[in-house]
Amino acid sequence: MSIPQLPEGVEAGKIVFKLLNIRENKAVGRKEVIAEAWHVGLPTPSRLQLREEVAKAMGLDTKQVYVLRVITEYGRHRSTVEAHVYDDPNTGEKLEPLYVKLRNMPADEAKKFREELKKKKTEKKSGKK
Repeated sequence: MSIPQLPEGVEAGKIVFKLLNIRENKAVGRKEVIAEAWHVGLPTPSRLQLREEVAKAMGLDTKQVYVLRVITEYGRHRSTVEAHVYDDPNTGEKLEPLYVKLRNMPADEAKKFREELKKKKTEKKSGKK
């Protein structure tokens, strides 16, 4: 049984990131990006790491990038990343669903945000009775 060869530039212990496809969506002012992250000998990178990699590859701020999906096949050491990159960070804040925004936040920040939402919801319920 032969060992599959890694693509050029990919080595164990490093994350190698490559943009595969960028589609312009002028109607909403964003680019829909498909990228590939090789992570031989490492676990699948977090959404925050991938968000930073996409931003760095496109020369933008991380506030403009939202990672929608990360797909890693078992034993492949490669993840496919789908992301939305907005021309204006405010547009992304308005258009992306809440669950996507929460997934793209640091864990402690997302936890605080969820607690605030829960508190507002309970206050609203108690105010109606």
